[in-house]
Amino acid sequence: MHRFFLPPQNFSAGTVFFTEETAFQMHRVLRLKPGQLVVALDGQGREAEVRLESLSSREASGSIVRETAARGEPRFALTLLLALTQREKFEWMLQKCTELGAVHFVPVICARSLQQDGKDAEKKLERWRRIVKEAAEQSRRGRVPGVSQPMLFSALAASEGPVPSLKLIAWEAEEARSLADVLRASGDGYARGRVLIGPEGGFEPAEVTAAAACGFQPFSLGRRILRMETAAITCTALLMYALGEMEPGE
Repeated sequence: MHRFFLPPQNFSAGTVFFTEETAFQMHRVLRLKPGQLVVALDGQGREAEVRLESLSSREASGSIVRETAARGEPRFALTLLLALTQREKFEWMLQKCTELGAVHFVPVICARSLQQDGKDAEKKLERWRRIVKEAAEQSRRGRVPGVSQPMLFSALAASEGPVPSLKLIAWEAEEARSLADVLRASGDGYARGRVLIGPEGGFEPAEVTAAAACGFQPFSLGRRILRMETAAITCTALLMYALGEMEPGE
């Protein structure tokens, strides 16, 4: 069944009211008809099977047939801090890492980032958030991951939240510890984590030093040098696998 994220207030007394954008998509693009079943999600962990009752290009509504808790959300909350890069690469990372279970993305302007203009990147936030929303719908997520405003690498320390988290930085010059080594040494007491992925050309040594001062632990992804988009996806997949987030069922 097709899945659509909607504002929580669109769920009311057994009825779901779809946004105009979603109504247009269902009617004109997907060619759905009244009587068909779809899944509506409120972005807060609620999932409803809905039978369409009225449908046009501008509005749509349906009755809730069954409600369940969304099952696609990971127990471990992973935030990816991704160096800004070319549009296609950055958007691909957002899409694929959403599918793998990342819950938040922070674009970071590093010394070697191909894109240094944060103002230009801010204009792309709406597009980035739409890409993440569509990827979350496709991959049966229960919540839409967040995408923050771009930030300078120098603002990294100030971005830390009050809740302790596992903090990692993928670095091609790290020769001693793999991701598995860092996870074993860190234990399993963390419910959330932040991973820094650098730009083409890698981090400046001073950036790695600054990140380490903020508690980020360097790790290696192996003897081969990966493109940044490959590193982001590989790291997310390995981390989710190591933490049991690739298991079937609940």
